[in-house]
Formats: sequence, C-alpha cells, structure tokens
Amino acid sequence: MLTIAVSVLLSIFSTAVMSYISMAIPIGPWIAPTIVLFSIVIFKLFSRFLKNYSMEIALSTAAGSVGGILATAVGFYFTTLYFLDVRLFESWMSNFWYFVFVLFGLSLTAGLFGMWIANLFEYKFIVQDKLSFPIGELIHKTISAQKTLRKSIELIIGFCVTALFCLFQDGLGKIKGFIPKAYTLVAPYTMYIFKIPLIRLDFWPMLWALGFVTGHVVALPLSIGVLSKILLVRPLYGLGFQGMPWMEFIITYCSGMILSTALFGFIKTPKSLFKAVKNIFRSSVGQKVEKDKFFKRINILETVILAASLIIFLIYFKFSILSQIYLIIFSFICSYQLAIIAGKLGLAPMGKFATFVMVPAMFIFPLGNIQMVFIATFVGISSGVACDILFGRKLALLAGISSSKIKMYQYLGLIVSSLTVGIVFWFLINHFGLGSDQLFALRAQNRWLLINTLNNAKSFNFYVLFLGFIFGFVLSKLRISPLLVLGGLFMPVNVTLGLVIGGVVAFFVKNREEWYPFWSGVYASNSIWMLIKAIF
Repeated sequence: MLTIAVSVLLSIFSTAVMSYISMAIPIGPWIAPTIVLFSIVIFKLFSRFLKNYSMEIALSTAAGSVGGILATAVGFYFTTLYFLDVRLFESWMSNFWYFVFVLFGLSLTAGLFGMWIANLFEYKFIVQDKLSFPIGELIHKTISAQKTLRKSIELIIGFCVTALFCLFQDGLGKIKGFIPKAYTLVAPYTMYIFKIPLIRLDFWPMLWALGFVTGHVVALPLSIGVLSKILLVRPLYGLGFQGMPWMEFIITYCSGMILSTALFGFIKTPKSLFKAVKNIFRSSVGQKVEKDKFFKRINILETVILAASLIIFLIYFKFSILSQIYLIIFSFICSYQLAIIAGKLGLAPMGKFATFVMVPAMFIFPLGNIQMVFIATFVGISSGVACDILFGRKLALLAGISSSKIKMYQYLGLIVSSLTVGIVFWFLINHFGLGSDQLFALRAQNRWLLINTLNNAKSFNFYVLFLGFIFGFVLSKLRISPLLVLGGLFMPVNVTLGLVIGGVVAFFVKNREEWYPFWSGVYASNSIWMLIKAIF
C-alpha cells in the first residue's frame, strides 16, 4: 500500500512539474532522475518497517516517470490548438470538466498505445538487441549508489531553499513578499538600424536551474538567437521591410526557419522510418524463437481495450476511417524507431516524428485544426510513453523485478497522470495565460508557425521567408539547433537570459553532475510553486 501511495504521489508530482516546464521553456528534461531521489527520501523515512526498499523505489519511480513524458508531449503539441484557434480553445477552457475529459481521453488512449508497443517489443529491444536504455541504467545506479541519500538530501535542500525564496518573493496569505521579482539591466536603446530591447533579469530560480542542467545544449543557441535579433534580424527589418508590421516580419522570418528545419527533417526522417519498417518485418530462420516470443507478448484483453478506446476517441473527434488507419500505422512506426533511438542514446526527439506524421496528413485528408493538433499530440504521447516504459523495463531487468509487476505500476502511473494532466493544464493556463512570459509555449508556437506557413504560403512575403529559410539552413549546417536559436529570437529576452545564466554558471563548475540533485530540487520546487499560485 505504501508503494502504491508513493507511486500515485510521484505520478501527480511529475505530471505537475513537467506540465509547467513544457510550456515555460522549449526543452523537456527527463523527470525520472529527480523523482528517484524524492522516492529514496520517502522510503528512507519508513525504513524501520522495510527490510529492503530498493524494489519499492524502482517501482514507484517507474510509475511516476510516465507522467513526466506524457505532460511534456501535451505541453509541446496540444497547446498548439490555442494559437491556431483561440476561440475554440477558450470555449473548451470555459468548461472545466470537458477540458479535463478531452485531455484524459487523448492522454490515456495515446498512452495505452505507447504501452502496448513497449510490451510488444520489450523482449526484442532489451533482451535480444541488448539496448542500454541509459535512463533505466542511470536510475538503477542511483538506487544502488552508496551516496544516494546524500544526493537526495541535496535535492531536498534545493527544493526547500527555493520554496522559501518563492514565498518571500510572492508572499502567501499574511506573509508579504519583499524580494524583487525583476531588475532592469539595460534600458531600451536605438542607434540607426540597431535596437537593443529592454533587458530585464527575472529572479526565476527554475530558469537558472534548467539552464544549469542543460547548459551544454541551450546556452549557445539561445545566445545566438538573442544576438541575431539585435545584430541581424532587426537591422534587416530596418533596411528593407519597414513597410510591413514588425510582428508580421518576425513571424514570417521565423516561419522560414521552421520551414527549413521541417524540410531537412523530412529528408532524413523517411530513411530512418524505412529502416524501422524493415526491422519490424525482417525475418530469418535464426529468429524463429524470437518471433514466437514476440507474438506471445500480445495480450488479447489489452489489445481489445486499446482498440475500443482508439475507435471511440477518434470517431468522437471526427477522424475518418482512412485517417485513423494512417495515424495508427505511422504512430506505431515512429514509436518503434524512437524507442531504438532512446535505447541507444537516452534521447526522445519526438518533434520531428510528430511533424513527419502531421504534415502529409494535412494534404491527404480534409483535417480541421483539432485533428491536426491531435495527430501531433498522439504521436508525441505514444512514442514518448513507449520510450519511458522501456526505460522502466530496463530498470526492472537490472533490479531483478518481474516485468509483469513493474508493468502494473506503469499502468497505475499512466492512469493517474492521464487523470491529472487536464486538471493541471487548466489551472496553469487559466491563471498565467498561454503566450505569456510564464507560459510562452515556444514549441506550440513553432508548430503553429509551420501549419500557418503551409496553409497560407501565398500570403507571406517570400523575400522575408527566404531570408529566414537561409538562416535556418546555415544554422543546421553548423550543427546548431535552429529551434533553440529561434527560442532566443522569439522568446522574451528575460526568459532567455535566465536560461543562459544557468548555462554559463555550469561551464565554470568543475563537476557539473555533482550539482544536478540540488538544481533538480530547485526547478521542481519553482514549478510546484507556480502551480500553487495558479490554484490559489
């Protein structure tokens, strides 16, 4: 009962934290390394009643981590609907229970599909192919490490210090805040065609923490984005395009960057998916035993429940039979290939696969905004959940836990997070508003730009679109992420600055990994505080 209770608590926790983070910043770190440390602390408190609680920690972590990837996919893709059709989105938001129902149905249906795929290929990937699934190995090492309790205490310190900071900054009840929320570093300044915007430092611990943890990924491209806005994009606008509104110019320029990224992703992705199809259907005499084990892993009851859920949900949202078949087939292939990438590298680049499935569907089927967004979200959730489930199965193998036992806890985590995600998103969006500094939802805006470009290409200024396309192409050739550069270009400077500061600090620390527990506690605490503010 204790393990079940902790699993439920960690599922709610990971869903809440990643719901906020997925809309606040353009990256989605794995939540599992954070929740395993919280799990260790909780079970340590009950150590008198438990002889060996390593298995309980593994089970609760595997259950809790599902909510993190599920919430990340919803934050990245589902929120695109707001930018495509704000009236429709707000009408859903006006009915709390309907909004929760929609996200529950979408999350559970796509999550069950991802779970079914993971069940199907667990033996092939983990036993036969011996893929490492690095997050599963990391969690097992964390549980087994002698210094784990010390790391958990560091995480709790980061959590508590940040909670006090937020309390003294925002206040709560009779406690009044006295820490300033921001400080102006540079006032707006214009010189000829160069314009330096207002540069404000927000005292936002979560941004510093995430910048620190992901510094090697975000610091450089975000800095390039900010500098290019001041030294390149603004001057281009001033020299030849002042006849069009600034917002129209920057949206068109960024659309060119998005189009460039999507195009080159399309060139590479089919080859990757073709390999996946070949691997799925590849057969040889030596694999006869493996094929028998593959088909034995198909649970009839699970398959029937999944099929019924898919049919009911997709018909309710007016997907045609052919579009349903298209979505299921390509989600299956994408989840398979993404699981291989996650098994080798520990990464889950859901975006390019979601784009690859969504864009052709726009031209093949008569889809509305809801269907387009649901396709991208379905692919993101199902492929992300499949990866997370396999991380947990790898952990089970290393920890000597039966696959069937950890499977039940992962189902528990999926159900709890599906019930929680709609509630959390409703409170956050209702309080902060999508597109605000707190919930800028860059990934959703990127997808909106892509859809808008493909639907309305004739209305764009092609010169501006071409300039953005060339800039995105050059960045790709330099192996700099255009999407993160676009974050620095498009996001508020104060948000970008917070992430860059954290990344810069990380470069001056001798052993960055030693500080991860502390900063994980910081970003978890700040995220929970934002949710508390949204509710109260």
